[in-house]
Amino acid sequence: MKINFSGERYRYYILGFLVLGFFITTAIFSYNTKDTNELFFSIEDGVYIDFDDGWIDEEGNTVNIADLTYHGHRDRESYLFHRTIPEGLTGEESLSFEVKHMGFCIYFDDREYDGYDYGETPDSLDFVTDDLDARYVTTDFEKMIMQHYTDYYKLYGVDYIAYMVDGLGSGLGSRGAGTYLRTMQLYTSDVGDTIYLELFPVYSNSKISNMAIEPASAYIRSRIMAALPRFIVCIVIILIGVAIIIVTRLIPDKRSGRIYESLAALIILIGLWSMIETHLLDYVLGTSEYLHTIAYFLLMSMAYPIAVFSDMVTLKPHKRIAGIVFWATVILIDYCTITNYTGIFDFHETVYLSDLLIMITGFFVIIRIIVDQKFRKDNDLHVNTNWIDISLAFITFMGLIDLLRYINIMHAKKIFDSSFFTRIGVLVFTVGMFINLFMDAMNRNRQADKAGAYMEMAFTDALTGIPNRGAFLLKESEISDRMREVSKRKKDVNFQIVYVALDLNGLKIVNDTLGHATGDDYIVAASGILMQAFSDYGYVYRVGGDEFASFIVCDNAVDRYLECIDKMREMIQDYNEKSGKDMQMHIAYGYSVWTPGDHRDIGKVEKDGDEAMYEKKRQMKKVAAAKKKS
Repeated sequence: MKINFSGERYRYYILGFLVLGFFITTAIFSYNTKDTNELFFSIEDGVYIDFDDGWIDEEGNTVNIADLTYHGHRDRESYLFHRTIPEGLTGEESLSFEVKHMGFCIYFDDREYDGYDYGETPDSLDFVTDDLDARYVTTDFEKMIMQHYTDYYKLYGVDYIAYMVDGLGSGLGSRGAGTYLRTMQLYTSDVGDTIYLELFPVYSNSKISNMAIEPASAYIRSRIMAALPRFIVCIVIILIGVAIIIVTRLIPDKRSGRIYESLAALIILIGLWSMIETHLLDYVLGTSEYLHTIAYFLLMSMAYPIAVFSDMVTLKPHKRIAGIVFWATVILIDYCTITNYTGIFDFHETVYLSDLLIMITGFFVIIRIIVDQKFRKDNDLHVNTNWIDISLAFITFMGLIDLLRYINIMHAKKIFDSSFFTRIGVLVFTVGMFINLFMDAMNRNRQADKAGAYMEMAFTDALTGIPNRGAFLLKESEISDRMREVSKRKKDVNFQIVYVALDLNGLKIVNDTLGHATGDDYIVAASGILMQAFSDYGYVYRVGGDEFASFIVCDNAVDRYLECIDKMREMIQDYNEKSGKDMQMHIAYGYSVWTPGDHRDIGKVEKDGDEAMYEKKRQMKKVAAAKKKS
């Protein structure tokens, strides 16, 4: 079997295998670099003390830790805040908070970690270090903390380092360690002590949030429950995408199936990406880097199904962009991976390239759809009130908001979720897709019921319900005027008018052997197939007893003609398989193409198309005769 790797389905396979290969590679790479600070929790109740308010910076200004997101760290290498630990501790609580790509160090100014009475504290206190010893300082981060500890001892009287983390990862997907929950045990003797929190942002969007004093297990459980609704929404989005792919297998129109298949692929990609961005898996697994690496690859792949959708639904302009976006995606994945593992840039620092590719593709698709809708109206072609177009524009706009938030041009206070607006957009997009599927199904049903109504219309064939010869002559006059108009401009270099001639073979045999009533059914069945095959690009006209004709007017109309013929063949094959041997359908076809600069009139174009059809009819008779002899 010959495989055409230029098709969008095989490009999906190539992208899938490429991304899967990177997943496997990074999984092997991350096996020995997995964070060992696993999070375990059990159901446990405890007191809760609001620890957001009351933090003071070095200038004496009050700050809220939950709102801290830093930008442009050029004038200093860290930020220092302090606060007095409030009353109400029972000895079961921990200082708990969420950090993203953030290093930190926690100092005390007078922590009495010696002299506890028996039974008040565990035998081994849960502290990282109590005194810095130069003999055990090895990393650059520890050396910096040692220097800062010396300075802060002189300035503020700090005499204890309780907890420190550098915030750096293994380099699997970024320099930062990702999103983690951190907890540090507190004791009743800590009440009234001053705690100093020093922050070392890795990126400009590093943050610390959701700080509280409560039992560690209760805190972790509460963060998981807070992320669970968003996680469930993402699961629903993914399941909807999978359901749409299943439904596309039931759509007889393969072109429509490929359209919805591309949109379903986009929904699944966004659903998976948004699911990772909820950080629920980070909280449960206690590791973040590998999950975020997967999210980066998902983000890189999103532009391609958008481009495939654009190519499938538009007539003008019809220059396909899916191939361009496909290779741009492959190059982007290769570039980001190479720069990440060679240490030039990491995925986090190049993620704006993925966002930019998605935004450019999305805006380009919207423009193409607007131009295409105008072209359809100008040429009396079928125009959809397409909810997919509207929702695609909405999701592009919402994605742009998240992109602006990510690069710190726009801020949404209290919203730390980097995919918050995109997730709203994809929900609207999913609803729009289902509305469009419903309207498309209703439209198909209406078209199937129009045969009786067409009999009462002036330009409708009474038997088949499709436009008759009178309607064809009217359209012929419009096409002739259009040819003269285009010839004067001579600027639409890709513009084509294709005249299609079609003839139903074997009608006389059916009438003679099975009766004229069956012959009429044969004609009606053939006209229904032809109308459905050509409906996206124009009408089919019954111009004689077993003769039909159509016009296709658009850029690269020959390509559209070939698509219609392929669709017609598939439907005829399906009809013949269902009808058995009693009434096999065969339709001869031919075409003639007119382009700007062609001096033929409409009559000559039609004559050439009819001759091509009759030549096809002769070839089909020869093939049938040869089969009969054999």
